[in-house]
Amino acid sequence: MSKKPTQQTPSKKTRTITTNALSATASLQRTRLIGASVVLLLLILAAYSNHWHNSFHFDDYHTIENNAYIRSLTNIPSFFTNTETFSSLPGHGSYRPMVSLTLAIDYWLAQTFSGDGLHTSWYHLDTFVFFLLQGVLMFFFFRKILDNLAAPNRSAWIAFAATAFYMVHPVLAETINYIIARSDSLSTCFMVMAFVVYQYSPKARKYFLYFIPLLIGAFAKPTALMFAPMLLVYHLLFEQKVSLFSPKSIGWRTLMKTVMPVFLFEAIVYVFMKRMEAHTFDPGGYSLYHYLITQPLVVGRYVGQFFLPTSLSADTDWQPFQSILDPSCIAGFLFLIVFAGLGLLASRTSNWRPVSFGIAFFLLALIPTTVVPLAEVTNDHRVFFPYVGLAIALVWTLYLLIQPRLVKIPAAALFLIGVLLCSGFAFGTYQRNIVWYSEESLWKDVTEKSPHNGRGMMNYGLIFMARGSYDTANFYYTLGLRSAPNYSVLHCNMGVLQSAMGHPDLADSFFQRGILLEPENPEIYHFYGVSLHKYGRNAVAIQNFYKSLTLSESNLEVRHALMEVLYDQSRFEELKQVADRTLQIVPGDQQAIHFATLAAAGKSALQLAAESAATLKTPEAYLDLSLRYYQARQFQNSIDAARTALSLRPDYAEAYNNICAAYNELGNFAEGKKAGEEAVRLKPEDPLAKGNLAWSLRGLMKR
Repeated sequence: MSKKPTQQTPSKKTRTITTNALSATASLQRTRLIGASVVLLLLILAAYSNHWHNSFHFDDYHTIENNAYIRSLTNIPSFFTNTETFSSLPGHGSYRPMVSLTLAIDYWLAQTFSGDGLHTSWYHLDTFVFFLLQGVLMFFFFRKILDNLAAPNRSAWIAFAATAFYMVHPVLAETINYIIARSDSLSTCFMVMAFVVYQYSPKARKYFLYFIPLLIGAFAKPTALMFAPMLLVYHLLFEQKVSLFSPKSIGWRTLMKTVMPVFLFEAIVYVFMKRMEAHTFDPGGYSLYHYLITQPLVVGRYVGQFFLPTSLSADTDWQPFQSILDPSCIAGFLFLIVFAGLGLLASRTSNWRPVSFGIAFFLLALIPTTVVPLAEVTNDHRVFFPYVGLAIALVWTLYLLIQPRLVKIPAAALFLIGVLLCSGFAFGTYQRNIVWYSEESLWKDVTEKSPHNGRGMMNYGLIFMARGSYDTANFYYTLGLRSAPNYSVLHCNMGVLQSAMGHPDLADSFFQRGILLEPENPEIYHFYGVSLHKYGRNAVAIQNFYKSLTLSESNLEVRHALMEVLYDQSRFEELKQVADRTLQIVPGDQQAIHFATLAAAGKSALQLAAESAATLKTPEAYLDLSLRYYQARQFQNSIDAARTALSLRPDYAEAYNNICAAYNELGNFAEGKKAGEEAVRLKPEDPLAKGNLAWSLRGLMKR
């Protein structure tokens, strides 16, 4: 009779050796990951090393530069109760209080430590810190997904690779450089945080504590509310471990218990945010039908950019399809069906479910910008959120494909290959930062890549108008009007240009056309008022400034312009009211304080300038008096005061410029030309002098 074999129990010494070996392996793994993380951080810092001083762009103008509310921390409570505080344009009054909160803090930091509340470096620093935090959260998010599908040491490295690929991707530069687009980065960061809290803390899951970062993310941008359908897919694939093809195998009770509270919470948040949204809010899009039939091809474009980001543009000239039978439209639908089908197919096998989840994440994240018709059918900063899903899908696919050969590839070689690939993408990011450096570099890139973009042509033309290159500006504006004949802002800028070129009647026609196209745009009334004031039509200018403030009271430029013309017209009681209201919004605003003081004194600017010139007898004082006479349309007095300034300083270019402008107003273009030529000789690069001289020359040519 044979003996029954006895099971050998490892000795205490053997167990200790094994435990120590595992501990040493884990310690080495952590050390290597920390080292790799340092390398990645240095790579990210290198990729974005040239972006810290990049300027404001596009919607930054009305949400940051011209938004009075972010200039005082006392307005923080109103960010959560009044959507008009988000932008100086009423059509952009969406409910994003977390964005306004961070912008107000940035303004305070910039003002406190730089002396300039609009110093862009502080805004970029804020965005970048949250970007790095998101990278850390993504690593833990991905690792938890992969832990049950790969060995712990491998799951960590795969999660790291997916995070690294995402963090250096050039497309993300479209969001990181565009300051107001932090709504995308903030909402994504906190949405991923909600997932991590859900994954790693049973107590947080039990008490729904992951609702907190989810709410913060939604208050940055409603796209974070796609968390609920994403959690539904996550729960099915990784917690119930079922195929999306097998509804019968789903544990419906568990599913409802896990996901239903999230949907209910998000429904409440969404209804609240919609109720808070300004009634004037307008996404500015096309017809829903034409927009929707274009989106499948847009999805294909985004997927293509993920692999080959060579055609990035801050503002494309894509237009919606007019027919669903368009071959490109059909191609888009076919791509979307195949792509979504691959995601569903991948859910059938446990090993491929991270790919299924990544594709689902990508498509779900795109839904908000797919079903709501926006002003642009495609925009590269919109993929900041969706690309989180594509990152895990791509890297896990590569892992599955090379897994059988992994033992033959040295770890150092894999790491080197990863560094080289990420370095290539980091270089692409560095190049996109160069494009985003200034308004000129950005819109030049847009006009080259999107030649049929009317808005792009207009914004590039603005660069030349600011320089006094009016003919070049007119060229680009005219090109823009060919592509966008009903673009109200372009008509407004044409009005500004014609006013600067000395064509007030033509300027009026463009401003009035802009108002007809978009009667609720406060900016058109603002710039029309500036033009009217320039040509002495002060009563109508004041009406336009008031109309602008009625539509949006947060525009500081309008307030300052209105206070100036009210003061020039000696309307001191009105001036006091406007100044006091401005100080309620922006306590400490220096111009409002100045005009409040002048209103209390009850003396006009012309009176004060005359008294100052008589007392000081300096060229600067007489130049100021000349300007005041010009604004009061006392052109001969303006010329006399400027000549007095020249008697004290013969090379005073600004005085010659005033004489040129005043003679032009009097119709004496020959004398205007003489003075203008002296102004340009003394200051060759002065756009105002060149513009006034050109006005004189045009006047002479007409005779």
